[in-house]
Amino acid sequence: MLRALAALGTVLVSAPHLVSAQATPAFPGVLATGTMGVTNPPVPTTGTSLNQKSMARLLSLNSVDDFCLFAPPTPQLIQDSETIEVAWCTKPRNNARLIPDGTITGASFLKTDFYVQLIGYGDLSQINIPKGDFGGELDPHGAYGSGNPIGGNVTSNISGKDLNYAEWMLYIGNGQFCFRVCTAANSTYSAAAMCWHELDEVGCGFVMPGNYNVNGTL
Repeated sequence: MLRALAALGTVLVSAPHLVSAQATPAFPGVLATGTMGVTNPPVPTTGTSLNQKSMARLLSLNSVDDFCLFAPPTPQLIQDSETIEVAWCTKPRNNARLIPDGTITGASFLKTDFYVQLIGYGDLSQINIPKGDFGGELDPHGAYGSGNPIGGNVTSNISGKDLNYAEWMLYIGNGQFCFRVCTAANSTYSAAAMCWHELDEVGCGFVMPGNYNVNGTL
């Protein structure tokens, strides 16, 4: 899986500053509080045992070849399973399921002052999303304020250490995904604004601009 992703020609792009005020993860609303959730390890953990029936719901978005996605525990539409999605990762971590080799066919990773973002394509039927499913949005809010999935959490080590972030959004379905984790904020742009989660009907290209070339190259 990791060698295949590296061969896709994926890139890391540092975006220019959006505003002059410094963005920081210490700004209110950036870091999540509380525990990781009852299905999850207490901290992001690498080298965990392979368990393709895991119900863990802890994602990490660290790089183009170290990331996780939420997808159904059994084959079903995203709209029917959004509260119970489970974590699937590119490497053994977080007690999650392992994304099978050949699933991801293209990916691009973007780092900005305010967020990290992953865009990708693949055969998502290998992680239980049926072909033709137009998918949906997963985020820490959900229709009832409990998150989709319930108990889902997201971390990143982009700052140099693993941190649990309060705001993130993942659109996934029909062979495509886009995933943003908001890692900093300032007095102009809040983490909630940079991960605005109420635009799911307009899709990835509008909500998360980036590199949408199918093979992940510029």
